[in-house]
Amino acid sequence: MHLLRNFLFMGSLSLYLANRYLLAGLDLAPYKIPYLNDLLCLPVVLTLTLWIQQKLFPMTCRPALNAAQVIFAVLYFALFFEVVLPAFSGRYTRDYLDILAYAVGGIIYYFFFNPQPKPLPRPE
Repeated sequence: MHLLRNFLFMGSLSLYLANRYLLAGLDLAPYKIPYLNDLLCLPVVLTLTLWIQQKLFPMTCRPALNAAQVIFAVLYFALFFEVVLPAFSGRYTRDYLDILAYAVGGIIYYFFFNPQPKPLPRPE
């Protein structure tokens, strides 16, 4: 549960929801910050993913996501939302800055959100 109580996660989730839904609901859509949701998407989704893994598989789940898992998530989001969906629906458009935002979000997640295992004490 500590993952969901993390100040960075709570702040990112709040910013994401405000930028995505609250501003539009209050007719403040012109004040939306471009690319903020794409930047915050992976830190929020990967934190939730790790939390769900830890709850469903407590005995086998690692305490943090490794670099390959984060890179896979960045590639998956970039390909799905910027290549696949625009090819099949006119509702979605390709925007290569979104891919950059996903990549930066993945880096932010890996270095700031991803819990780092504590090193074992060295015997003296």
